[in-house]
Amino acid sequence: MHPQFEELFLPMLLLLLFRRTAAQQPPHIIFIIADDLGWNDVGFHGSNQISTPNIDALAYNGIIMNSHYVQSYSTPTRAALLTGKFPMRLGMQGPSLVAAEKKALPDQKLLPAYLKDVGYETYLIGKWHLGYSRWNETPTFRGFDHHFGFYNSYTSYYDYLSTWTYNDHDYTGFDLRKDGIPAFEEGGKYATDLFTEHSINVISNHDTAKPLFLMLSHLGVHTANKGKPLEAPQEAINKFRHVVDSGRRTYAAMVSKLDDSLGEIMEALEKKDMLANTIVAFISDNGAATVGDNPNYGSNFPLRGMKDTLFEGGIRSVAFIWSPLLVQTARVSTDLVHVTDWLPTLFTAAGGDIGALDPEIDGIDLWSTLVYELPSARNDILLNIDEKTRSAGLRLYNWKLIVGTSQNGTYNDYYGHIVMEDVEEQQYNTSAIYESSAGKITRKINYTPPTEGEYEILRKQSTMKCSAVKKNPCDPASGSVCLYDIPSDPCEENDLAKFFPNVVRQMKRALVDYRKELVPQSEGELDIEGADPKLFKHTWNPWVDCIDATCQIA
Repeated sequence: MHPQFEELFLPMLLLLLFRRTAAQQPPHIIFIIADDLGWNDVGFHGSNQISTPNIDALAYNGIIMNSHYVQSYSTPTRAALLTGKFPMRLGMQGPSLVAAEKKALPDQKLLPAYLKDVGYETYLIGKWHLGYSRWNETPTFRGFDHHFGFYNSYTSYYDYLSTWTYNDHDYTGFDLRKDGIPAFEEGGKYATDLFTEHSINVISNHDTAKPLFLMLSHLGVHTANKGKPLEAPQEAINKFRHVVDSGRRTYAAMVSKLDDSLGEIMEALEKKDMLANTIVAFISDNGAATVGDNPNYGSNFPLRGMKDTLFEGGIRSVAFIWSPLLVQTARVSTDLVHVTDWLPTLFTAAGGDIGALDPEIDGIDLWSTLVYELPSARNDILLNIDEKTRSAGLRLYNWKLIVGTSQNGTYNDYYGHIVMEDVEEQQYNTSAIYESSAGKITRKINYTPPTEGEYEILRKQSTMKCSAVKKNPCDPASGSVCLYDIPSDPCEENDLAKFFPNVVRQMKRALVDYRKELVPQSEGELDIEGADPKLFKHTWNPWVDCIDATCQIA
């Protein structure tokens, strides 16, 4: 072989052989969930307000999933992720669970249990939010070998207290546990740092002869208790003096701490020599809650709606995947992906037999699509059917249909721009991304990493552009059925229902067919007296079928 060709092709051949060798062992899987993170609050989607160099670096070196859909609430998204099923098949299509609610994810085999079948050690660090009235509803009874984190929707960022108001009375309990036992000794550390620290400990102490599944389910950037809903270390807040609004500034600091966390996780994986055979995925569980009773000041700009709506701002999620096992990387994918797809996709990546999965799952195995950039098998997504609010949504190829609304139209407008005001203009710093922890590490792993100039190209491809003119507006709260061509109108400004009645009829029929398999939502009885934290040493604790002190530990 000519020396010039050896210089060009030999390293690529060695890389492919290395990937093949690494692939003989099931890959380690690190799955990171940000809570209520806005579409516009990461740099790779075009925002200059909040610097996210590690997140951006990993996204640019992997696959940016620009059409990744979740549910509009936390609990339904987590139910869909772990079961691979649309929430309406589980009776979990409604709002998220609240403290003292006697309701939980139905008995199903979950993703960690499937991964345990093929040899994985499984960890959940952070938020659960799928029910805890009984011990057998908690993470270590649902397939996770270990859990360090909290059961409810939120807890405070420093003292891990969760306060809920019922009948004008506040109920406050400690909500942080390690394998079921209250972790009182952990108080005082910022939650994002705490969960990162425990994740790094898991990675550092892991026996790499076994594959690792680590789900890091952050509290950030969800609001905490009223009175101090947003919290971040002061040194992090000080980095965002260009943001005038104090709420938005603190939120930016909280996002920055998530970014730091990702960089530290990558450093731990590199130090443990695990990166060559690891998959890292990052998603948000739903859009930001920009306004309302508990706003976190996140921005979904330029998308319409926010958390708790079926508009793109509520259900189109920040998402990417990175791994040396992916052949075609450094790209922006517009293939439809639903949160249910992660279960079969990761199970296949782990070497599992897809035939071993529940045949009734709705998720589609997209591993080959991701690895080789092959055509995707996903062409439709049931966004939700909620029989109580009489609302529903469906994506079918380029079309999206919305019927009804979950908040009586309260949050169906555009909000992302509100929190972007009073901000000094900032330059996008590709050098900071290139030199971030994740940027440096990925350059060691990837033979042909993207350049800073290519970062800009990828960023442009993943940034949404919308018309300044809203034609044919549609508000489902008025009883209208809204139809949008999402690829050409991602901001849902031009209702096409009257122009394409046949499409509307076809999609309505599809919703009727899905509706036949709906499991009605349970009432979710509140048992405030039984769950009162005062009964359990001031902790939020499983309380049903408990006898005295036996409820204190699993």
